[in-house]
Formats: sequence, C-alpha cells, structure tokens
Amino acid sequence: MSNAESIVQGIDHLIMMVGNLEAAEQLWQRLGFATTARGFHRTGGTANHLIMLEGTYLELLGMANPGSPPVYRDMMENPGLWGVALRGSAQATFRLWSAGGFQVAAPEDLARGVEIDGRSELARFRLTMLERSPQLPFLLFCCEHLTPQFVWHSKLPAHPNGARRLRELVVLVEDGVTRRSFERIAGHAALGGTPEEASLVLGDSRIALVAAGAFEKRFGVAARFGKRRAPLLAGFVLASDNVDRARQFAETAGCAVRDTATGFVAHLPDEGVLIEWSPDA
Repeated sequence: MSNAESIVQGIDHLIMMVGNLEAAEQLWQRLGFATTARGFHRTGGTANHLIMLEGTYLELLGMANPGSPPVYRDMMENPGLWGVALRGSAQATFRLWSAGGFQVAAPEDLARGVEIDGRSELARFRLTMLERSPQLPFLLFCCEHLTPQFVWHSKLPAHPNGARRLRELVVLVEDGVTRRSFERIAGHAALGGTPEEASLVLGDSRIALVAAGAFEKRFGVAARFGKRRAPLLAGFVLASDNVDRARQFAETAGCAVRDTATGFVAHLPDEGVLIEWSPDA
C-alpha cells in the first residue's frame, strides 16, 4: 500500500439530507433502525439523528428549526443521499487533495452536543471539505474524530433490523470524469476497467462507480432520483445479521422490495436513496 493510499482510510459516514427531520427519523425507525437523540451543530443551523453502525454511521441531517439559515437548502428541497465523509487525518487529506488539484478548504473544527446515559458531552471533529463542482456536486469531505468515544459508545442500541456494517456506497456516474476524480480523492486507481462499472476499495468498505445501465441491471430499478441527475450518490449496501427481518421492516414501512443474488433491495424514492441488504458473513 502506498503512502497516498493509506491517507484515506475508509468511509466514515454518509449524509441523508431531509426536509423534515422529525418525519425522517420516524420513517427510518419504521425501517427497523435505532436512531440517536437529536444533536445540534454549533454552526450552520442544522441538527441530526444518527444511525450507528460498526465503525461508520448514517446521518439524517435537517434544519434545527424553521427559522434557521438556509444552509444546504438546495439539497434539503431535493432529499436524498447528499454527502460522504471519508476517514483519515484532516491535515494529511488536505495535503493529498490539494496536490491532486482540487479546491479544498483548510481543516476546521466542528462540534455538536450529544447525550450519553443522561450526561451531556461534546463530540468534536476536524473536517476538510472539497468544493462542490459539476463532477462532484455533493458534499465530500474528510472527517477526523477528535472524541470518538462520544460517537461510538457502549450505550448505543442494536438495530431491530439487524443492520451491522456499511459495505458499499453506490455512486451513479455518467462518464469517466467523476471516476477519475474519485481515484484522485482515494489516492489510488479503481478496480475494473469498463465504463459501466468500477470499484474503489477503502478499508473494509468500497465505493462502486456505476453508469445508469449497470445500476438498473444490478438493482432492478430505474436510475431516477427525482430532479437529481448523475453524478450523484445513489445508494448503499448494508450487512445485516437477519436479512429476513430487515425485509419485514422494509415491507411494513411500505417500501417496494426486489430480491438480489444475496439479499434484497429497498428503494425509497421519496427519500432519494436505495438500500441493498446482504447477510453479515
């Protein structure tokens, strides 16, 4: 493994922008996920609920209140999977991405309050964020946890649907430009040489870069996400220790599900995201 490859160590978390944070939390709970208490960011006027997984998490991000500043308004008006945070040193990643020719913000600190077993704590992070562009129109940044003990801790509940790990992020691409951009971000080349599908291995997860045809062939649904167009973050693959139970939750929540070779797909068009489930083996 080269030095460049070791800088970006994996996927830290994914961000789902939502128009109504309370309604979104209720939906994801109906899908069988346990959510954390609402956290409030000290800057930006945003709040969140987290869905904690082994070493990663899913973030439901919305406005803290209707009078909050319109941060990310364009994303929240078109809900969906809008952000991916990669894991590593913010300073080292800033140097890697700057050397790769990206417009990238210098590392800065962010904090949000959390409640753990009745105690109020402050989770602190250091971020370095890429500037959005036509090739990368979503949020993409490195998140360095300064207080990981306040994010992953022993009081986190298990998910009724058996969700354990994030296996893969699926990115819908329309040409090779976005693929090459992701290779520069990761610091190494993607696996697979076809224009239709390639994959970047990052730690114990991966990023699949797929064209519309490959997406529809793999998941059995059209690559349409409201007003959003490729390139976009389209979905993710979760490992569950009880796929049948996860399917029951998805069907009860009103999702259309389709069988795959190893599990099933649940498409949430109103949430702008697709989830594939597979056994945790």
